[in-house]
Amino acid sequence: MPTDRSEPTLPNLVCNNASIEEVNSRLNEAEVDIDEVDFKGWSGLHWALVREVPEVIKLMLDSGANPNLATGTGRLPLNIAMRSGQGDAVQMLLAAGADPEGADVDGKTPRMVGMAGKYPELVKLLK
Repeated sequence: MPTDRSEPTLPNLVCNNASIEEVNSRLNEAEVDIDEVDFKGWSGLHWALVREVPEVIKLMLDSGANPNLATGTGRLPLNIAMRSGQGDAVQMLLAAGADPEGADVDGKTPRMVGMAGKYPELVKLLK
């Protein structure tokens, strides 16, 4: 749920390319919501995937981010990673419990996205 705090939210920090130290510091706050979303419905994990920052993706997942949380427009984290050919992110998401058969709002599964993007090596990871 979006917040009205005066300091940057977790998604804002990641969106604006905050350092890993800043993101980690926010994650260590007592009341942080790891799956907090911004006004677009995007979480820190979504932004880390779009920005292609593996260190932050790992930190978010290790801190308990939901690997199946859709964006406000219905895009799934695994499909975001597949669409841009991020092999490490795909592996991290799967290890964290991402659904390899989950479909986006448009009905596309990670397998479909990977094949359309010509990433057969990533499709093999989906088993």
